[in-house]
Amino acid sequence: MPDHVHVHIHRLGPEHAQPAFCPETPPALTIAPGETVVFETSAAPIEALFAAGERWVEVHDVTALNVVTGPVAINGVEPGDAVTVEILAVEPGPWGWSASVPGFGPVSDRLPPLLRRLPIRDGHVELSPRLRVPLAPMIGCLGLAPARGTTSTLSPPDPWGGNYDLVQARPGSTLLFPAQVPGGLFSLGDLHAAMGANEGTSVAIECPGAATVRLGVRTGLRLATPRIETADRVTTVGLQPRGRFLDARQQALGAMWDLLVVEAGCTPEEAYGLLSAAVDVELGGPAGMVVLASVPRSLLPALR
Repeated sequence: MPDHVHVHIHRLGPEHAQPAFCPETPPALTIAPGETVVFETSAAPIEALFAAGERWVEVHDVTALNVVTGPVAINGVEPGDAVTVEILAVEPGPWGWSASVPGFGPVSDRLPPLLRRLPIRDGHVELSPRLRVPLAPMIGCLGLAPARGTTSTLSPPDPWGGNYDLVQARPGSTLLFPAQVPGGLFSLGDLHAAMGANEGTSVAIECPGAATVRLGVRTGLRLATPRIETADRVTTVGLQPRGRFLDARQQALGAMWDLLVVEAGCTPEEAYGLLSAAVDVELGGPAGMVVLASVPRSLLPALR
């Protein structure tokens, strides 16, 4: 192998913003598995709200704020394959923003309507002159096109992609999505400079910026819902967009059972023991009923 290997990195600009995941949208880019793409997200929708001044509450469209950049087709991906999305970097711009919209989120009635631009400096978001929080960049909305029709970039998220708002969708994580169409048609958007788990106000510190991901394919892995893999944990996802917590919990744990028995080589007795003793269950994002089940890789010799 040559001492210097040139790795081409593709880039998609905000002019490729899309309002939904749709199989009819022509790919903005087609790549080979294993190639890297930088997705730039659009600041235009939020800049339009700032430009509206005090009328922003009247003219705002939440859906328009959650556009995604894409889609990218991956050569060789077929329905039933798992598309892998390795998050390499998430880079916020010089500012983020926050909003309190009447009737949106669990505490929006506690303060007047609010739209704020928040400086990002020295690795922190400045919430006020005396309060700042560390940057923790992540991707709120990402995934693939459905087999037919369109699916929302806001709510509810679907098994192949959507507005999951998971703090785990950050650099160092690889997310897997079940492909529904040839090429997969991957898009992402809704970058966050910082967000608490479950996005307590239903609004993060939103920000324009860029996310760098490496896209690949894993064949023979029949996923029903997404999966998240890191160096030390494997996480399965349960989704019941209009269902109950217990239904989503059962789906996440059922997916974990399949992972333990089919992929990790556990006996049913071992899988049951791990689910009892070592699997953590937690809430995902607020856009639908999203539940996560995760297990340490160190307990899964076949998946280390």
